[in-house]
Amino acid sequence: MILRHNMGSIIFSACRALWSCRDALKVKLCACMERLSLALRRSDLPIAIEMDSSMAVSLISCGDIDRSVYASLVNEIRLLLSLRQTCITHVSRLQNKVSDRLASFARVEGRTMTWLGSGPVEVLEVAQGDCKDIVIE
Repeated sequence: MILRHNMGSIIFSACRALWSCRDALKVKLCACMERLSLALRRSDLPIAIEMDSSMAVSLISCGDIDRSVYASLVNEIRLLLSLRQTCITHVSRLQNKVSDRLASFARVEGRTMTWLGSGPVEVLEVAQGDCKDIVIE
């Protein structure tokens, strides 16, 4: 996960190795809940969450009662979303390179880590590339 200011500078980045998870959707939901919780504690600004799982975004955004095996996670995320002005959107995996690199780092290293204002070298390179696309008007 990565928390950035609206101009693209990194507030913090973090990754966590998950040793037992039901499937990829549960991993995405767990990551969303954790990054939302951290963002709420670290910043008073509005929060925009971008996820590359359309199914996760759909489960969270749907107003219906969730009766899936993920109901407790989805309900917790919805509760956290209600605490502040937030939006959650689906983006393609190509637009989510920084998070993908952090996830790879956690899998390869098998560790949980947090960086304040920074991240691992391979993530910083991708994050800098993202910032080049920001246009200031």
